[in-house]
Amino acid sequence: MVLLQADYLCSRLNYFAHYYFDHLPGKEHHNLGLLMPDLVRNFLKGQRLKPDNYQLIDHPESALLHQGALKHFQRDKHFHGSEFFKAMSAEVGQIIKPIFEKHQIPRYWFAAHIISEMMIDRVLIRQVPVLISQFYSDLQQTQPPVIHTYLSASQIGDTEDFITRLNRFCELRYLMQYVHNPAFAYSLSRIYFYVGVSPEWSENQSIGVQSVLDDIENLIFVNIPRLIAEMP
Repeated sequence: MVLLQADYLCSRLNYFAHYYFDHLPGKEHHNLGLLMPDLVRNFLKGQRLKPDNYQLIDHPESALLHQGALKHFQRDKHFHGSEFFKAMSAEVGQIIKPIFEKHQIPRYWFAAHIISEMMIDRVLIRQVPVLISQFYSDLQQTQPPVIHTYLSASQIGDTEDFITRLNRFCELRYLMQYVHNPAFAYSLSRIYFYVGVSPEWSENQSIGVQSVLDDIENLIFVNIPRLIAEMP
């Protein structure tokens, strides 16, 4: 089992959910755009993709990337303000609070937010496993010159570094490991470390967190139809 490069997954995490709900068959650059706001933030520390910074240019594939990114922002605004997400985060918080307190892991409410997002991806990956393969295939079919043009038009620097990290992200296919509890807990531990909340978790802390992940998965699984119904 691969337990590497969770640094690529730090921050807000709904990579696969964005693709699941909004991907367009045969439109690889649009589909990469659906992930771009999170990828830029995670791959290029200190940089943020902002819609208002995009300079309109006559480049159709770059425009597709921009359209996907705009859809990402729209989805996030709806999702993070939705009753579904508020309810799931609260319920996940109640499940993990005793474990986090027992193992002295701080800020269980922060983890509840992140776990809710990651677990949505996990449930959707289990439900449509063929789509996660298509997800990575689409990313691998995007063209570096198009990505460079889009990022430059969006006033994002370090485009070569971004492309290198995107290639590594595709090579590792780490989202496929979300279905395994040790990998899921490791990603959470790396997020805690990455944002400075705590050191990486000990083995006992990780095992403690893993003990409740199946219960959380069942909670999200039962409520996924509600999420789908609330999507505009």
